[in-house]
Amino acid sequence: MQNKGYSVYLHLGPIPNDWHVVNAQDICTKITDGTHDTPSPTKHGVPYIKSVHIKKGTIRFDDCLFLCQEDHDIIFKRCNPAKGDLLIVNIGIGNIGHCAYVDVDFEFSMKNIALLKPDPKLINDRYLYHYYKSRQQKVTHSTKTGGAQPFLSLRDLKKLKIVVPPILEQCKISQILSTWDKAISTTESLIANSQQQKKSLTQQLLTGKKRFTEFGDEWSLVRLGSLLIEGKERNKSNTISRVLSVTNHSGFVLPEEQFSKRVASKNVTNYKVVRKGQFGYNPSRINVGSFARLDFYDVGLLSPMYVIFSVNESQLNSDYFMNWMSSNEAKQRILGSTQGSVRDSVGFDALSSFPFKLPSFPEQQKIASVLTAADQEIDTLQQKLSHLKQEKKALMQQLLTGKRRVIVDNEMEAA
Repeated sequence: MQNKGYSVYLHLGPIPNDWHVVNAQDICTKITDGTHDTPSPTKHGVPYIKSVHIKKGTIRFDDCLFLCQEDHDIIFKRCNPAKGDLLIVNIGIGNIGHCAYVDVDFEFSMKNIALLKPDPKLINDRYLYHYYKSRQQKVTHSTKTGGAQPFLSLRDLKKLKIVVPPILEQCKISQILSTWDKAISTTESLIANSQQQKKSLTQQLLTGKKRFTEFGDEWSLVRLGSLLIEGKERNKSNTISRVLSVTNHSGFVLPEEQFSKRVASKNVTNYKVVRKGQFGYNPSRINVGSFARLDFYDVGLLSPMYVIFSVNESQLNSDYFMNWMSSNEAKQRILGSTQGSVRDSVGFDALSSFPFKLPSFPEQQKIASVLTAADQEIDTLQQKLSHLKQEKKALMQQLLTGKRRVIVDNEMEAA
């Protein structure tokens, strides 16, 4: 089925002549929403979800609430979600406009969530979900604000513009996009499993609960300070201009990448110099994981408030120490160091006082290599996930606008 020409619609751009633009109310048998009251939850009963339970296109029932049958019946009489329906958060902070496809066949109640029930004679339910998902960001940007919380009115949702191809083409498009969704979901599960396995492996290897057969020596108990060398170099000559900061999600970054602007002082001669292979952290943010090793730049500057140090590489493997700093033991040491203090701050002296179990250097290297391999596996999966999402996004832009037409036959292929 090839398009012969295109029609142009305001805000939607050109679409094939045999496609139509309709309001959501024209292809749905019902558009309504759940309760806006706050019913009393019970320990058991009928599942009850709120806006926080709509995540990544699915409904999170694993941590949902429950209502008694009487309260559920009152809400369900007005708003009766069923398999194939589209749910849209229409009142909330942070996730308004987010959606989910109903893929369960049991009853449940909702609060602050809209329901769009597609007419199967006019619209494929999965197609409606994918089409709305492709326009979710634009819908969210047009969100109205009323009172303390932003909201999407039912009136706006009923007038939401939907591009509708012929029904068989809708089905084929939804099948293709659902295949990509399955690949993305599978990869996300692999990442979650790999991360959990790495966490468990880290706990076992860094505590000595799991040892390699070639190593049997007892681990030494030392103070961390005996293995660290504080970095005190300053930018007195003003020859270094690259100012960095440390985040808990990306390690060393340029401030303009995090804050969209340079946040350093004009005079950086008193800033501390950090060189490749050294560690750095803000003493007041190490408790939230803002700690990193400089790996991607040869040299940079950190604010004078930061702590910079290197490890004695003849005694302590840098990769081993990096893994230890993300372990439960290190987190407990940091937490214990801040308890009872006026500020949650861990300076170099406090860090140096931490007791530390030290394996032989060869055993450190072996542990570090195993954990590094686990990290590389996770990185590979995350790159695959990123590519899948980008490819699906590009495919959606083509298929849901008719720029790329599908052939409706027994084979799933694109023309």
